[in-house]
Formats: sequence, C-alpha cells, structure tokens
Amino acid sequence: MLPVSLIIVSDYLTPDGDGELRRALQAYAQDKHGVPDEIIIMLPHGHASSIEAELSGKPAYSCPSVIVATHDSDESSQLKDAALAHCRYDLVAVVEADCLTRPGWLAILYEAVVKNPEIDAISGRTLYDHDTMMRRVMSLLDRGFIERRNRNGQIIHISNNGALYRRPILERYRFEADHGPFVSSHLRQQAMLRDGVTMEVATEAISIHAYEGPAFIWDVRRNKGYQYARMDLLTKGQRSRLGLACRAVKTSFKENRQTAQAVGKSFCRWTDWPLFWAMMLLVRIPEFTGALAACDPAAFKASTHYR
Repeated sequence: MLPVSLIIVSDYLTPDGDGELRRALQAYAQDKHGVPDEIIIMLPHGHASSIEAELSGKPAYSCPSVIVATHDSDESSQLKDAALAHCRYDLVAVVEADCLTRPGWLAILYEAVVKNPEIDAISGRTLYDHDTMMRRVMSLLDRGFIERRNRNGQIIHISNNGALYRRPILERYRFEADHGPFVSSHLRQQAMLRDGVTMEVATEAISIHAYEGPAFIWDVRRNKGYQYARMDLLTKGQRSRLGLACRAVKTSFKENRQTAQAVGKSFCRWTDWPLFWAMMLLVRIPEFTGALAACDPAAFKASTHYR
C-alpha cells in the first residue's frame, strides 16, 4: 500500500459516467505496482450512482478504504476541492475518471516525490488511447503542453487530469468556482507559478485519456478557445467578441507551436508532421467558436460536456 489518498472525479458528461468511474476505481485499486491506501470518489449531490451500493457488497479491491462522497456542485474543480476533507494522507493524487493510467503510474510519481522533497506537485504523460497517427498528433496538441519547460528548465504546468500533490498545495491553491475546468485550472496554475510552487513531470508515468472522436476533439478545442478568451476578459477587461476570439486563437496557436518545438519528437513520428500542421489549422475553427461565447459563461456551460 502507498500512503496516498487518491481522489477520483468525472469532468466530462457521458452516458457511461458510472462505467468510467468504475473502470477508474478498478485501475487504481488493483495496480500490482502499488495501490493507494484510500480512494475517494466524489460525486455531485443528487447524482444517481450504483457505485456506492456495489461497494457495500465488499468487492475484491486491494485498497482497504473506498469512500463515495457528494458535494453540492457539479463542477469537477469544486468536487476535487471538496474531496480533500475526506483525505487522511499528506500526499494526495487527483485524477479524472476518463483518464486511465497504465500500471505503475502512481508508484512512479510517489517514488519521485519521496526522493525529491522539493517537488510540490508532479504529473505524468497523457496520451490518447490507441497508437494511430491522428491520436499521436492530437495527444501532442491537447496534452503535450504539460511537459514543456521554461528557459530555466522548470515545468510550468501540472496535469489537470492526473497528478500527485503535497497536501498543503491543494489546501492553499483552491479552484475558483463558476469558471469551468479549463479556466479554473488556468487561474490556479498562474497562482502556483507566481508563488514558486515546484512542479515536475515523470514521462514514464503514462495516463491514457479517453478519445471519443471528432465531436470530443471539437468540444476540447472549443473549451481551449473559451479558456483563452475568458482569461483575456478577466485580466484585461471587456473588449469586442471578435477581438477576443482572434486573440484567443492566436494565443492557442502560439502555445501549440512552442509545445511542438519543445516536446514534439516525444509524441510524433516524422510521418505525423503533415497531419499535425493540418490539425494546427483545423482546430482553430472550434477554438474561435468557443472564444466567441466567452461573454456568456452560462450559455457556454450548457453547450459543453465539460464540467
């Protein structure tokens, strides 16, 4: 057993929500390389789930403690924060149900933190399932930024879908409500960087993110456009919708280009690059539409599967 509390939440609405949570529970609780001593599954209040009833039947999980708790928000960021009250350990892993880890993920992160006391938070590499050209390209576009370092060699992002933290970091850097997962994560990331929180990445710790096809990618990229436009609004104030959208797309393109230059060879083969540059252009369309909705957060939340 690893002296770690592990929090599982769902941040994406699917018809198979319970199925994703169940598979995530099994993946972490049956990892032969090391299981957390406790797992907390956090659900929105009123969510009809069969998982709690199943646990009462004492399934054959290696993890000695599995808690199912609820909170009065449907935002994944708020569920993550609320779950901390149920955690007993000083090391806390926070994961999302649609991102399953390969065996040893938690053990690798745990060993890195134990060996390096200066690390405050650490994540691994996230890939889309199945090794195809499109999924390698989209893994780099959507998930590669986690591995980018600044000029001083420091990691500047921590993964929102799976990371291990020292508890005081989670207690100090709470998510802001009513922003959605992309913007709330961006705001917290900025605060952590500003205060010098030490982040790291262990690329040998692999998470496999669910991939649901073009509609899923469209939703991801709409959220990216919305994220950058909302951040522009929050930091610089009101401006035209068209101006916001153009700036958001430009910012996202720049980030993707920098990520490709920094870590692209770790994700893509040489034959993948023509498709990468084609997708670099195509994803700007949903980003632009998402950015246009930045002035109406309630309407945007109703239009996306992300919570």
